[in-house]
Amino acid sequence: MADEIKTPTSAAPAAKVDLEQIKQMFKDVEDLKNKVAAKAAAPAKETLSPKPMQIDWSKITEADIANLDVPIPVYEQESPEYLTVHLKDKSYVPRWIHVLPERLGVCLATGYSYVEKEDLDSNYPHPLNFDQNGKYTHGDVVCLKIQKERYFGAIRRNYLKTMAIHGKQQVRNRAMQAIENESPQIADAIHRGAMTLYEPGDMKGMEVSPEVFSKNL
Repeated sequence: MADEIKTPTSAAPAAKVDLEQIKQMFKDVEDLKNKVAAKAAAPAKETLSPKPMQIDWSKITEADIANLDVPIPVYEQESPEYLTVHLKDKSYVPRWIHVLPERLGVCLATGYSYVEKEDLDSNYPHPLNFDQNGKYTHGDVVCLKIQKERYFGAIRRNYLKTMAIHGKQQVRNRAMQAIENESPQIADAIHRGAMTLYEPGDMKGMEVSPEVFSKNL
């Protein structure tokens, strides 16, 4: 049976274009753009902040501190750094030292000297006054200065001593751990004081040299 030949149906009629409506849409868009541009160009209105309430301090009492309706201004009560000293010569370090003779004498004998007026850097505030003897003091301390070479060198020595003692203790702890793992009886004898760990000559005492410290870590 022969296939039926279907004739194509005609396309649906196109919607009628309303030119007046399209023109109105373009006009509305243009009006909106003009309004936005005019608003952007207009000067911003200044918002007037309310004037702060005037306080009659003669009538304020301590009870008003907790009354938040009273606009008491808040101030930070921080202590100024009045003990901070800035020296002109940056190769020196200022230090506050107790005026005890046994402390002050040792410092003066090991390179410290008194800070004088001409030593202070005028670019920084120094609120304390020099006493009648020309010393920059505060209570029971006096300001001394010392060269960084000597001061930092002494700190480095103390650092190395601390690290050396710490290193020696690490070596002892590792040795004891090995003994406890291999021979609990010997470890028990050491803990009881019946035996002691052997130390070479350069490991005895309260400190070891930095070289020995570094080799035993």
